[in-house]
Amino acid sequence: MISPDDFPQDDAADEQSPRRADSRPSRTEQTRAAKAVNKLGLQLTRLSLRDLDRFELPERLREEIALSHRLEPKSRGRQNRLIGQLLRAADHEAIEQRLESLNKDQRDGVRHEQVTERWLNRLVEEGDAAVEGLIADYPHADRQRLRMLTRSAQQDPAANKTKRARRELLRAIRALRA
Repeated sequence: MISPDDFPQDDAADEQSPRRADSRPSRTEQTRAAKAVNKLGLQLTRLSLRDLDRFELPERLREEIALSHRLEPKSRGRQNRLIGQLLRAADHEAIEQRLESLNKDQRDGVRHEQVTERWLNRLVEEGDAAVEGLIADYPHADRQRLRMLTRSAQQDPAANKTKRARRELLRAIRALRA
């Protein structure tokens, strides 16, 4: 005779059962998590060794990432899988947070440099009017030096003296904005 236990249960009823809620993640969830950690490992291998020093990585993981830098791009598959495996054994959430913080700092630095470049271009194009705008934003700036550098940077773009003046003007703007 057939009993009601012989039929598979409805998925909605399965989600409500306490047995399902307390069980381990599904195989698909585990695979997604492993892929996310592997992606984190790839991001770490793309960092410079100087940036990697900012992280508190386990010694073996740091060595394997450094080895990955020395390998040819076609030869990195196995090495990347090893790095992912080592990351799963380490505290990969903390490493991911530090990487996100580093990326945010780099994005902020890029934005800061873009604004500095815009000021440089504006000073070269507009001259004294832009110098006054810069002085309005940064009252502690040396007006005379900025005018002198701006006028030197506005001359013949191919001349070495003009290129030097542009670099010096860029440094002056960076110092103001620091």
